[in-house]
Amino acid sequence: HLGASGVAHVLELATRPVMATHSSARALRDHHRNLTDDQIRGVAATGGVVCVNFFPHFLAADPSGYTLDTLVDHIEHIASVAGVDHVGLGPDFVREVLQDLTPPCCEDLGFGELDPYATVQGLEGPRGLPLVTEALVGRGVPDKDVLKILGGNVHRLFGEALR
Repeated sequence: HLGASGVAHVLELATRPVMATHSSARALRDHHRNLTDDQIRGVAATGGVVCVNFFPHFLAADPSGYTLDTLVDHIEHIASVAGVDHVGLGPDFVREVLQDLTPPCCEDLGFGELDPYATVQGLEGPRGLPLVTEALVGRGVPDKDVLKILGGNVHRLFGEALR
């Protein structure tokens, strides 16, 4: 949840791999929560991982872009900028959390114009994760790279950080 100056500061100080746990590509969706290509390269330079956020408002400006294809576009963009060893998944299933934790009395959750209950169709919760695998395979991403994206890169990062 850092802004541009916070990201710059972390990358300046980092002596170990940095993980952006739920970010997407600003080149595809100009949202302050998304990372620029330079920031993505900065995370990769630490040996870190950028995990693509599934929250649809970070994937596209218009609800017509709240799609699995748009999500995979973000994954592929980050992989093209940083390398496939530096991209992962950071679903951030906001709707599921809000439905579990928000009392029915509370209409205004303070999200402004963002609909906190919006989702990518099929990815309303963890049960939809196999759709991401299918989409990556359908785009011709090699199996070894799919495994990296689905968790292998984060596993590697944790293994290195916990040594």
